[in-house]
Amino acid sequence: MEMRKCMKGHYYDASVHASCPYCNQGENVGVTVAMVSPVAAGEEDSKTLPLGYQAAPAPAPVSRPLAPAPTVDEDEDDGRTIAIIHKDMGIDPVVGWLVAVNGKEKGRDYRIHTDNNFIGRSDRMDICLRGDETVSRENHAIVSYDDAEKDYYFSPGDGRSIVRVNGKAIFQTVTLNAYDKLTIGKTELIFIPLCGSNFEWGNTDAAK
Repeated sequence: MEMRKCMKGHYYDASVHASCPYCNQGENVGVTVAMVSPVAAGEEDSKTLPLGYQAAPAPAPVSRPLAPAPTVDEDEDDGRTIAIIHKDMGIDPVVGWLVAVNGKEKGRDYRIHTDNNFIGRSDRMDICLRGDETVSRENHAIVSYDDAEKDYYFSPGDGRSIVRVNGKAIFQTVTLNAYDKLTIGKTELIFIPLCGSNFEWGNTDAAK
Protein backbone atom coordinates (compact mmCIF):
# COMPACT_ATOMS: atom_id res chain seq x y z
CA MET A 1 0.00 0.00 0.00
CA GLU A 2 1.35 3.38 -0.93
CA MET A 3 -0.64 6.19 0.73
CA ARG A 4 -0.54 9.66 -0.78
CA LYS A 5 -2.17 12.99 0.05
CA CYS A 6 -3.71 15.05 -2.77
CA MET A 7 -3.58 18.81 -2.97
CA LYS A 8 -7.01 19.00 -1.37
CA GLY A 9 -5.91 16.94 1.61
CA HIS A 10 -7.44 13.59 0.57
CA TYR A 11 -5.43 10.40 1.35
CA TYR A 12 -5.62 7.63 -1.26
CA ASP A 13 -3.72 4.42 -2.15
CA ALA A 14 -1.36 5.39 -5.02
CA SER A 15 -0.75 1.72 -5.83
CA VAL A 16 -4.43 1.42 -6.74
CA HIS A 17 -5.35 4.91 -8.02
CA ALA A 18 -3.29 7.05 -10.32
CA SER A 19 -4.98 10.18 -8.92
CA CYS A 20 -7.25 11.09 -6.05
CA PRO A 21 -10.48 9.16 -6.51
CA TYR A 22 -12.32 11.59 -4.21
CA CYS A 23 -11.52 14.61 -6.39
CA ASN A 24 -12.45 12.67 -9.58
CA GLN A 25 -15.93 11.84 -8.25
CA GLY A 26 -16.86 15.52 -8.08
CA GLU A 27 -15.67 16.59 -11.55
CA ASN A 28 -19.15 16.75 -13.08
CA VAL A 29 -20.94 17.98 -9.96
CA GLY A 30 -23.07 21.07 -10.79
CA VAL A 31 -22.80 20.69 -14.59
CA THR A 32 -26.19 20.93 -16.42
CA VAL A 33 -26.69 18.74 -19.50
CA ALA A 34 -29.57 18.74 -22.00
CA MET A 35 -32.27 16.20 -21.37
CA VAL A 36 -32.74 15.68 -25.13
CA SER A 37 -30.29 16.61 -27.83
CA PRO A 38 -31.62 19.57 -29.83
CA VAL A 39 -33.38 18.69 -33.07
CA ALA A 40 -33.69 21.08 -35.99
CA ALA A 41 -37.19 22.43 -36.57
CA GLY A 42 -39.25 20.06 -38.72
CA GLU A 43 -36.90 17.04 -38.23
CA GLU A 44 -37.95 13.76 -36.70
CA ASP A 45 -34.87 11.92 -35.32
CA SER A 46 -35.91 9.26 -32.82
CA LYS A 47 -32.24 8.69 -31.84
CA THR A 48 -32.15 12.00 -29.97
CA LEU A 49 -35.29 11.24 -27.96
CA PRO A 50 -35.10 9.59 -24.53
CA LEU A 51 -36.60 6.17 -24.01
CA GLY A 52 -40.37 6.30 -23.54
CA TYR A 53 -40.63 9.83 -24.96
CA GLN A 54 -43.91 10.61 -26.76
CA ALA A 55 -44.54 13.70 -28.84
CA ALA A 56 -47.40 15.92 -27.77
CA PRO A 57 -50.53 15.32 -29.88
CA ALA A 58 -51.26 17.89 -32.59
CA PRO A 59 -54.06 20.26 -31.69
CA ALA A 60 -57.46 19.22 -33.05
CA PRO A 61 -58.73 21.38 -35.94
CA VAL A 62 -61.25 23.98 -34.93
CA SER A 63 -64.64 23.35 -36.53
CA ARG A 64 -66.57 26.44 -37.45
CA PRO A 65 -70.31 26.43 -38.13
CA LEU A 66 -71.24 26.89 -41.77
CA ALA A 67 -72.97 30.13 -42.65
CA PRO A 68 -76.68 29.55 -43.29
CA ALA A 69 -77.66 29.47 -46.94
CA PRO A 70 -79.36 32.65 -48.08
CA THR A 71 -83.10 32.33 -48.25
CA VAL A 72 -85.07 33.51 -51.23
CA ASP A 73 -88.31 35.30 -50.63
CA GLU A 74 -90.74 34.02 -53.22
CA ASP A 75 -92.78 37.20 -52.85
CA GLU A 76 -89.77 39.46 -53.38
CA ASP A 77 -90.45 42.22 -55.92
CA ASP A 78 -88.75 41.36 -59.21
CA GLY A 79 -88.82 44.96 -60.41
CA ARG A 80 -91.59 44.49 -62.98
CA THR A 81 -94.63 46.75 -62.94
CA ILE A 82 -98.19 45.78 -63.75
CA ALA A 83 -101.13 47.79 -65.02
CA ILE A 84 -103.53 49.30 -62.48
CA ILE A 85 -106.48 47.39 -63.94
CA HIS A 86 -104.40 44.19 -63.69
CA LYS A 87 -103.79 44.95 -60.01
CA ASP A 88 -107.52 45.56 -59.40
CA MET A 89 -108.92 42.65 -61.43
CA GLY A 90 -106.15 40.08 -60.94
CA ILE A 91 -105.83 39.67 -64.73
CA ASP A 92 -104.57 41.89 -67.55
CA PRO A 93 -107.57 41.95 -69.93
CA VAL A 94 -107.33 42.62 -73.63
CA VAL A 95 -108.56 46.08 -74.72
CA GLY A 96 -107.90 45.83 -78.47
CA TRP A 97 -105.81 44.26 -81.21
CA LEU A 98 -103.29 44.95 -83.90
CA VAL A 99 -103.58 42.71 -86.98
CA ALA A 100 -100.71 42.42 -89.48
CA VAL A 101 -102.05 42.92 -93.02
CA ASN A 102 -98.67 43.19 -94.79
CA GLY A 103 -95.13 42.00 -94.14
CA LYS A 104 -93.64 38.72 -92.87
CA GLU A 105 -96.15 38.62 -90.01
CA LYS A 106 -99.17 39.00 -92.30
CA GLY A 107 -102.30 37.43 -90.79
CA ARG A 108 -101.00 37.44 -87.19
CA ASP A 109 -102.89 39.30 -84.47
CA TYR A 110 -101.46 40.95 -81.33
CA ARG A 111 -103.32 41.75 -78.14
CA ILE A 112 -103.27 45.26 -76.70
CA HIS A 113 -103.58 45.71 -72.92
CA THR A 114 -104.09 48.78 -70.74
CA ASP A 115 -101.33 51.36 -70.33
CA ASN A 116 -98.18 51.10 -72.48
CA ASN A 117 -97.57 48.21 -74.89
CA PHE A 118 -93.97 48.20 -76.17
CA ILE A 119 -93.40 47.01 -79.72
CA GLY A 120 -90.18 45.40 -80.97
CA ARG A 121 -88.57 42.25 -82.38
CA SER A 122 -87.59 40.80 -78.98
CA ASP A 123 -89.71 38.23 -77.17
CA ARG A 124 -89.54 40.52 -74.16
CA MET A 125 -91.77 43.06 -75.90
CA ASP A 126 -95.52 43.23 -75.27
CA ILE A 127 -96.05 43.09 -79.06
CA CYS A 128 -93.31 41.05 -80.76
CA LEU A 129 -92.79 41.50 -84.52
CA ARG A 130 -90.09 38.83 -84.65
CA GLY A 131 -90.23 38.25 -88.39
CA ASP A 132 -89.31 41.81 -89.41
CA GLU A 133 -85.58 42.55 -89.17
CA THR A 134 -86.22 46.23 -89.96
CA VAL A 135 -87.87 46.55 -86.54
CA SER A 136 -85.64 47.28 -83.54
CA ARG A 137 -85.36 44.55 -80.95
CA GLU A 138 -86.84 46.69 -78.19
CA ASN A 139 -89.09 49.72 -77.96
CA HIS A 140 -89.40 50.59 -81.64
CA ALA A 141 -92.86 52.07 -80.95
CA ILE A 142 -95.59 52.13 -78.29
CA VAL A 143 -99.35 51.58 -78.39
CA SER A 144 -101.15 52.76 -75.25
CA TYR A 145 -104.66 52.64 -73.82
CA ASP A 146 -105.73 55.07 -71.10
CA ASP A 147 -108.69 53.47 -69.30
CA ALA A 148 -109.44 56.74 -67.49
CA GLU A 149 -109.84 58.80 -70.69
CA LYS A 150 -110.83 55.74 -72.78
CA ASP A 151 -108.40 56.79 -75.51
CA TYR A 152 -105.77 54.91 -77.53
CA TYR A 153 -102.40 56.42 -78.45
CA PHE A 154 -99.48 55.60 -80.72
CA SER A 155 -95.94 56.86 -80.05
CA PRO A 156 -92.57 56.47 -81.79
CA GLY A 157 -89.90 54.76 -79.70
CA ASP A 158 -86.17 54.28 -80.17
CA GLY A 159 -86.36 52.58 -83.57
CA ARG A 160 -84.14 53.70 -86.44
CA SER A 161 -86.88 53.62 -89.08
CA ILE A 162 -89.76 56.10 -89.04
CA VAL A 163 -93.18 54.85 -87.92
CA ARG A 164 -96.33 55.96 -89.71
CA VAL A 165 -100.08 56.18 -89.13
CA ASN A 166 -102.17 56.03 -92.33
CA GLY A 167 -99.00 56.71 -94.32
CA LYS A 168 -98.04 59.84 -92.35
CA ALA A 169 -94.71 59.94 -90.49
CA ILE A 170 -95.13 60.18 -86.72
CA PHE A 171 -92.58 61.93 -84.48
CA GLN A 172 -94.74 62.43 -81.39
CA THR A 173 -97.72 60.80 -79.68
CA VAL A 174 -100.97 60.75 -81.68
CA THR A 175 -104.50 59.51 -80.92
CA LEU A 176 -105.59 56.31 -82.63
CA ASN A 177 -108.97 55.64 -84.20
CA ALA A 178 -110.56 52.36 -85.20
CA TYR A 179 -108.99 50.78 -88.29
CA ASP A 180 -106.05 53.16 -88.48
CA LYS A 181 -103.14 51.58 -90.37
CA LEU A 182 -99.77 51.55 -88.54
CA THR A 183 -96.49 51.06 -90.39
CA ILE A 184 -93.58 49.78 -88.29
CA GLY A 185 -90.52 48.76 -90.28
CA LYS A 186 -91.91 46.77 -93.22
CA THR A 187 -94.91 45.55 -91.26
CA GLU A 188 -98.36 47.10 -91.70
CA LEU A 189 -100.97 46.61 -88.98
CA ILE A 190 -104.64 47.51 -88.62
CA PHE A 191 -105.75 48.85 -85.22
CA ILE A 192 -108.99 47.37 -83.82
CA PRO A 193 -110.24 48.74 -80.45
CA LEU A 194 -112.40 46.82 -77.96
CA CYS A 195 -112.89 49.21 -75.07
CA GLY A 196 -114.50 52.65 -75.28
CA SER A 197 -117.94 54.16 -74.94
CA ASN A 198 -119.67 50.84 -75.72
CA PHE A 199 -117.61 48.58 -73.45
CA GLU A 200 -115.23 49.01 -70.53
CA TRP A 201 -113.73 46.37 -68.24
CA GLY A 202 -114.21 48.66 -65.26
CA ASN A 203 -117.96 48.71 -65.85
CA THR A 204 -119.27 45.79 -63.77
CA ASP A 205 -122.59 45.74 -65.63
CA ALA A 206 -120.82 45.35 -68.97
CA ALA A 207 -118.50 42.73 -67.55
CA LYS A 208 -121.39 40.45 -66.49
